Amino acid sequence: MKRYDQLTFTRFWALLLVFIYHGGVNFYISAINVFPLSPILGSAPSAVGYLYVLSGFVMSLVYFRPKEKFDILGYWTARFIRIYPLYIISFLLVVYFYADYIVRIKPQKVLANIFVLQAWWPPYSQSFNYASWSMTVEFFFYAIFPFFVLWAYQQPTKKLIWASLALWTVSQVVHYILWVGYFPAQELFIVYFPLFHLNSFIIGVVGGIWFVREAQGKEINQRTNLLVIFGSLALIAGYLILSDVFPQLPRNLQPMAGLLSPFYIVFIVALALDKTVLSKLLSHRWLVVLGETAFALYILHVPIIWLYERALFSSNLSNPQLIFEITYLPLMIVTGLIAYYFIDPPIRSWLKNIMKRISMPLLILDLLIFTASIYISFRFRFGDGREYLSYRTTGLLMFWSAFILRTSISVILNTLNPANLYLPFMQIVRSLFVSVTAGSVIVSAIIYAGYSAGWFENFPRSVFLYDWLIIFTLSLSLRLVLRKFKLYEQSVAPI
Repeated sequence: MKRYDQLTFTRFWALLLVFIYHGGVNFYISAINVFPLSPILGSAPSAVGYLYVLSGFVMSLVYFRPKEKFDILGYWTARFIRIYPLYIISFLLVVYFYADYIVRIKPQKVLANIFVLQAWWPPYSQSFNYASWSMTVEFFFYAIFPFFVLWAYQQPTKKLIWASLALWTVSQVVHYILWVGYFPAQELFIVYFPLFHLNSFIIGVVGGIWFVREAQGKEINQRTNLLVIFGSLALIAGYLILSDVFPQLPRNLQPMAGLLSPFYIVFIVALALDKTVLSKLLSHRWLVVLGETAFALYILHVPIIWLYERALFSSNLSNPQLIFEITYLPLMIVTGLIAYYFIDPPIRSWLKNIMKRISMPLLILDLLIFTASIYISFRFRFGDGREYLSYRTTGLLMFWSAFILRTSISVILNTLNPANLYLPFMQIVRSLFVSVTAGSVIVSAIIYAGYSAGWFENFPRSVFLYDWLIIFTLSLSLRLVLRKFKLYEQSVAPI
């Protein structure tokens, strides 16, 4: 696929607007943060909408291949490996920030963030890294993209355009009605729920399909095209300024739901068609690199703001706020470059190798077994009365220890490899026995360490025996069922 590097740097500009909105670069913009520039500098919600449109456009450029079979599983795996490593690193940084009371946070809130589902449950949408709600939206886009593309293969371009505009119109009307009637009481639902952002992505996808079918490789009048580029930018900027002057117009967070998406796709298509000095300038190597760091900067900037501020304000420096404002943006750019060159690539490579021998459905089912086992073990041992409630902290620590450590042991010992379902029966039993037992020993050691440190009043020995028995029985039964009904093809040799 031909690269359109002139588009890449626009991600960085959108990211800078997010930084401004979250208070990271006030020192650098204070002199120009006045009307009429202030509404534009404060337009991060609109910038997020732009990123959704651009994401859809780029997805179409890469994957819209009507003459080729769409590898849905390969697409999902590639997107997961591209997004999840830095996402989970940002989550762990927030966990570190909240280390003093992370154990007391509801497991379902933590799990929603681990599985990138937080924006589907509005009360959790701003939990932990509040910027990561948009990853739920992106994962939703990735989930439906293959099916939309397969449908689009059979549809004329004109129909796709009208369908995308109809979706945009309905989405804007519904969103505006909800905003007028229920904001701010239902803010977390109205602002962050993934369905309200689908129209932006679909407009981007359809714009990309039009580009692939109709415009790619054609000669375009470059002077006219430049007028379209700067004209669309002028319309976007003009609306942002007008909405600041006339507050009855949708503004601030409202345009994030795709209000300006038709203007964005016009700008994106025109810039992709541009062959003037503008594109040569935007395609400069270092500008492209900055654009490539945009995702790392976006997903990491919140925990780094928190950790950096805490470190500065707990120091003996005379003016930590000024130091923060001067150094934060350079620090983030350096962080993005380090992540892009030295952190993300090896983690992605490692995860890609791991994914080759892991079944995600099997992993999720095992996690459900771990969770159910702890609940059942404590209920069976202590009932549902006051004694059971007194072990809540113990159960939470046991849950998080099992969630992380049992999963890690399963990966190391290869018990999540679907190819191993077809090993001899006793070999399956033996590997599972070692994995479950090792997990139980380590988890019980952690709980005992907490008991010795005075975190808990008692050390419930019998619970660990029940937990081991339940996990081993259910995990073995699950694998035998999968083997019996041949839900995985016996096509890969066990590793």
